[in-house]
Amino acid sequence: MIGDTVTISTSRSAKTLFTLTALHFLFFFASLVAIPILAPGSRIPNPFANDANTRTFFFTAASAIRVSDFLQLASAICLGFAAALFSSALPPVHIRDTSKWLTAVGGAGAAIMLALSSLFSWAIVAPGAADLGPALHAFQFIPFLLGGPGWAGFFTVFLTGITIGSRDLLPRWLLVAGYFLTFVSAAATPVLLSIAFSPCLPIARFLGFLWLIAVSIYVIRGPKV
Repeated sequence: MIGDTVTISTSRSAKTLFTLTALHFLFFFASLVAIPILAPGSRIPNPFANDANTRTFFFTAASAIRVSDFLQLASAICLGFAAALFSSALPPVHIRDTSKWLTAVGGAGAAIMLALSSLFSWAIVAPGAADLGPALHAFQFIPFLLGGPGWAGFFTVFLTGITIGSRDLLPRWLLVAGYFLTFVSAAATPVLLSIAFSPCLPIARFLGFLWLIAVSIYVIRGPKV
């Protein structure tokens, strides 16, 4: 009877974890495509680009940006819940106790950075918001820094915790991919010093989405055979 209850609980946890990681990806992807769909011809400007492109984007696509920010916030919430489930799923043995903390803190931090990025972006285009003038370009950097290098730093900790803590649960190729993405995520944080590191951000983010979805399938299954 107890064994049946544990099996049902584990099955539900596995489905929930997979659902949350999938929704984390889908909401974030939707936040990107929402802008060109709702504001045709608009493109998210590079924060390092000129001020004219930035002002045009925020003034002509304000409604689309607010929808995009809402979807990004939903993605962040899914990541926060997924991080808690990942942390509880890791086996509490020796060094994996530390991995649980790394997973929980890193995942929560990455989710908070992503959520703050969406909220600051929404504030810039809030209905009735004042024209920031020349300061707009500087304010655009706030959501970029939070959702870019800020997110990447915590995501590095998150991936480290999962990769180390689940090394007895994952196939070798997923472990290697986890270590690679940990390195790429860490390499994305120096974008604060040079734009040359910016390509690491989309690599860590989008391959990270796929990796988390794949790992969610294995983590609750138990030790690999």
